[in-house]
Amino acid sequence: MKSFRIPALAASALVLLTASLVPAAGTASASEPGSNCTEYSVPVSLTAGGPADQTLVGELCMPTSGTPETVQLLVHGATYNRAYWDFPYQPQIYSYVKYANRAGYATFNVEIVGSGESSRPHSSQVDMFTSAHALHNVITKLRAGDIGSTAFNKVIWVGHSMGTAIGWVEASTYNDVDAFIGTGALHPLSAAATSASPFPASLDPKFASLNLDDGYLSTDEASRANTFYYSNTTDPQVKSADYALRDTFTLPILITGGAQFNAPVATASTQGITVPVLSLIGEKDFLFCQPDASDCSDRAAVQQSEASYHSNASSFEMVVVPQTGHDLNLHHTAPFSFLTMLNWAKQHVAP
Repeated sequence: MKSFRIPALAASALVLLTASLVPAAGTASASEPGSNCTEYSVPVSLTAGGPADQTLVGELCMPTSGTPETVQLLVHGATYNRAYWDFPYQPQIYSYVKYANRAGYATFNVEIVGSGESSRPHSSQVDMFTSAHALHNVITKLRAGDIGSTAFNKVIWVGHSMGTAIGWVEASTYNDVDAFIGTGALHPLSAAATSASPFPASLDPKFASLNLDDGYLSTDEASRANTFYYSNTTDPQVKSADYALRDTFTLPILITGGAQFNAPVATASTQGITVPVLSLIGEKDFLFCQPDASDCSDRAAVQQSEASYHSNASSFEMVVVPQTGHDLNLHHTAPFSFLTMLNWAKQHVAP
């Protein structure tokens, strides 16, 4: 098991690698016209044996050349939709989809139930376990070739925050992924997370027309900026674009997700994950790097602590990204995070 940081020499090397992986401004890429991306609406069930009466919407993007055998399933966190992984502002810096496609991987950038263009059933139906089951349906269809024309032999789960925690449940329950990349998620969650102050989405003008029940939540601009970002390494325009792209999430997923983050070591769902695992956390993550949670300035301690929750993984690697807040994709350090993820992925599950 190894712990990673990005010292000066490694950072210089990553800058050189970035030149070969980042799409140049003005070139065709994942979500631009003429690129190889297609949106799919996937019928799913929320429970075993239940009807496939809900829909998850996602975008399958393929590299411009070759047919990969591996797809990365990109799962956003609470308050987000698929824009998190394919950010429209300066995508040459902030779009993980573009990096992954240029590295040879297919990506399926999905919107979890209760967000984006996916179904929004009553909030009482949307928790960690129903979300995991719905995404298990998606993985099954990706492997069968029912999403697009390629039956993928291998699937890598790539999650952020709540999307990582959903993956902990999914991967440990169904054992259907070949590798696991989790970002923005550690055990335990700090009590500081309560300062995010979500409120009923019905009171947010952006979502008022959806007539959602009060179990659907939204976030305000100030608490979002304070919770998700480390200002020293954040473009203010990213914060503005992020707030405009905010999405709904549910109270049940918040409650059941909190239980995943704060689970005891022995009974944590992560103990059921047996594939290789990579975990990335921002050194300045407001939700997890607090005195009552983890001291992220002590990388060895974070490695040791989090590794204890992944005792059965075939390998576990921990990366603390310096000077970075909760939303790793949306800081100036995003290219470092992306290249770290993709270099690890190629070592464990090739495209």
